[in-house]
Amino acid sequence: MRLPSIAVCTIVASSFQAAVFVSSFAPQARFSVAPAFSRGTRTPIQHHNHAAINASASTSTSISAVILNAAAKKNDGNGNGNGTEGQDWETLQTLFAKHCDKDGLMTKKALEMDIASIKELLELGDMLQEEMDNIWKAAPKFPDVDATATSQQRIDVDSFIQIYRDIDDIFEDDDEEDASPAEVEATATSSSMKDGETAATATSTSTSTEASTKYDAREKEVDLVADSEKENDEEAKDEKQLEQAFATICDDAGLVSKEVLVQWGEIQELLDDNELGMDEFDNMWERTAKSPGSGEKMIDVEGFLSFNVALDDLFEFIDDIDSGIGGDGDGDSDEADDDSSSSSETQIPMFYGEDLPPGVIFAEIADEKYLVGMDELKKWGDLQDMMQDGDLLPAELQSMYKEVSKAPGTDKLNEEGFEALFDSIESLFEDDEVMEVAPRLTSKIELLTAIEDLGMDEKRLPFGLESTDDEVEVMLEITKKVEQEPTNMILSADDIQESDLAGDWDLLYTTSSTMKFNKSLTGMVPPNAKFDGLMQKFKASKYLADTEYIEKIDAGPASFEVKVTGDWELRSSISLFTGSKSVAINVVPDSVSYLATSVRGDHWKSLGPMNLLDIIYLDDDLRIMRGTTAMDNIFVFKRV
Repeated sequence: MRLPSIAVCTIVASSFQAAVFVSSFAPQARFSVAPAFSRGTRTPIQHHNHAAINASASTSTSISAVILNAAAKKNDGNGNGNGTEGQDWETLQTLFAKHCDKDGLMTKKALEMDIASIKELLELGDMLQEEMDNIWKAAPKFPDVDATATSQQRIDVDSFIQIYRDIDDIFEDDDEEDASPAEVEATATSSSMKDGETAATATSTSTSTEASTKYDAREKEVDLVADSEKENDEEAKDEKQLEQAFATICDDAGLVSKEVLVQWGEIQELLDDNELGMDEFDNMWERTAKSPGSGEKMIDVEGFLSFNVALDDLFEFIDDIDSGIGGDGDGDSDEADDDSSSSSETQIPMFYGEDLPPGVIFAEIADEKYLVGMDELKKWGDLQDMMQDGDLLPAELQSMYKEVSKAPGTDKLNEEGFEALFDSIESLFEDDEVMEVAPRLTSKIELLTAIEDLGMDEKRLPFGLESTDDEVEVMLEITKKVEQEPTNMILSADDIQESDLAGDWDLLYTTSSTMKFNKSLTGMVPPNAKFDGLMQKFKASKYLADTEYIEKIDAGPASFEVKVTGDWELRSSISLFTGSKSVAINVVPDSVSYLATSVRGDHWKSLGPMNLLDIIYLDDDLRIMRGTTAMDNIFVFKRV
């Protein structure tokens, strides 16, 4: 069982404004492809803001007073109702502080969804949405410059308390309409005349009935506040446990590195169970605020708590998705099990349109305002199938949804935004298709692996200079397969340019008989020394095309380099062996220099095999050359 996480904030609220400092974690924008999660196995952890509030209190008789006084009775255990109006004010401020944003303000959506008592009233129908809208409209708003829509408007703590007071007025009005004192007294008096009771007894009965009605109307709110206070106690205990866990893994300076955090037992368990991917861990670590002075490498206890907030946010979203897809989530739903007819009524109708354009799908699942949000996406059957099959992870969908632009003033997508989301999902599967093509490139991998295996024998000269005839034959066969790869620019490109070859290239392998005889390119290897590598450099500009070979000779302390300089150009022709288009590199050596000596290179015979070579394979990092008159004379270079 995971420990809950805490986002710590300190709030100082005045009569008309609440200024808030928040130290918390901002959830990541984008998740890369992660391993599948084990659904329904991790219980999401609730997190909250602890607030220390110091504000001037004013008296208020509201529904909050009824709720909070009743909660106070439960707290002191004697039922005497000793709570004061000042305490009510402070408790309401604490409730506001728990759910306000980083500016100390609250939106209408947060008010209706995060304040449990108000959410309960709306869900049960005890308060109509129209009544809630009117109360919100009447409350003073914070003067936000960008608040051009109702969803962007925000209130401060004073308006929050006024809204609570207005809700109380609704309930008082309802009580008067449902059972006015005059009606109750008249009914009771009539009954007393028949039964011989006194008018005083009838009036007493009326008063008792009215009090009972008011109590029943507020009983749910009382229980919600009491539960909230119990939750606060539990969260305080959980915060302490998290801090104790941090103390067991931090260093003497009270800091934790990424390497230590990933070894924490809680993280290791999630990684081992494939409920958390390393890419997700890396993403959350990068977004966690680091301790000042640690070089962006360490986190303190607040960063540790923030990291856990992000971790819990991830799993809360996943559990929400899992419990809502197609109406068959794994979450607890005793009421649904007990009432099968109710379950049938709430089942979400699915629309399948695998081969249909995104505009058609959008029109089928959009709401009455012609918008699509997370709830509407549950109607897209193809999407839900992908998620249930594990082809698309909830975290991936969440990341893509966040990246897409929303309709102005909403958190939903218009048709343009939906098409962008559709394209993002499509591109994800296109990437998978590219990955499926990867096995076709095994001939290139086979070639590189064979070259590497040859180099493992340290008793032989490197780069194939001592390859056997059988080894050479195998290499030539593999090379023929590599030539046919679709990644070969010689086959796919219309015209190879000098810029495609410009850069530094290292020799990996050759079958050149001349190089084998000379044990190098230039033949400048002295006794007890050996050829240790060859780099070929191509420089290309509008007016110049220079080349340079750098040959390394390993002679221990006396090791040296031989440099060959010259000019180069590309030539297009027809291959003598295949009869197809051929592109060759023509090199004209100018000089050969080594140690303190420099000589002309145009007559240096050992350079001949590399002066004119056909390019038979070229991609971003590999080039294979073949002699223009010898099929078995190849050179394999890798871009540095």
